[in-house]
Amino acid sequence: MSLRVVRSNFSTKEAKTARLHRTAQEERRHYVYVAEQNGLAAQYLLSVLAKDKALHGTLLQDMVEHKSIERTPAAFILDQFGIDLPLAECLRFLRKRYPEAKFVVLDEEHAPAEISQLLPLGIHGFVAYPHIHDQLIKAVHSVVEGKMWISASVLEAYARQSISSLKIANESVPGQNVTQRESQIIELVKRRLSNKEIGTTLNITEGTVKFHLSNIFSKLQIKKRNDLQGKAQINEIWKKLMAS
Repeated sequence: MSLRVVRSNFSTKEAKTARLHRTAQEERRHYVYVAEQNGLAAQYLLSVLAKDKALHGTLLQDMVEHKSIERTPAAFILDQFGIDLPLAECLRFLRKRYPEAKFVVLDEEHAPAEISQLLPLGIHGFVAYPHIHDQLIKAVHSVVEGKMWISASVLEAYARQSISSLKIANESVPGQNVTQRESQIIELVKRRLSNKEIGTTLNITEGTVKFHLSNIFSKLQIKKRNDLQGKAQINEIWKKLMAS
């Protein structure tokens, strides 16, 4: 007696369904790029993101070195102490290249007034280091959905600062021929904020910022804003990303 082998289409259909299911899952996943130059910290952040199957965490360095697999980022996670590029400059570059992306900043715990100074830079969320394990995934989902992951106390501090900045008089700084307003602008320039961002922070027009900068250059006998900023050391990964 001979046995006839009958091929079943069930396994083929099942495999096709599984592939379609995986494809659908991939399309629903949010790609999150982690800007972190400390190896151990980077692996920890990726391990936290890996707990949520809806998120796909990738190091910014890997994205730069493998352009062919670059996916549109839903969000970036930026560690203040894990990048050597000033945060303001980093955000400006990434926002220009990925206008739809959201940004979550990691840093030590600070007073609400200090954290509120990051809002004019265009961040969407802030997570302190001790709360990464419990809050990072929630923060990413929140900003991707178009919400802010910023505490009410930080928003209140930002509102108070915005109001008080309107009342600051241009008093001279002792020992210098630089006004208090000019000192504020110098500090924000050092943080690499643009004229527009400085204006937003201080609630003045961009033209007023340019006017103050002109006076600052004259008083300090310098020619350009880079003379106020100094030279920043830029990691090779950022150089590659900017050049790509």
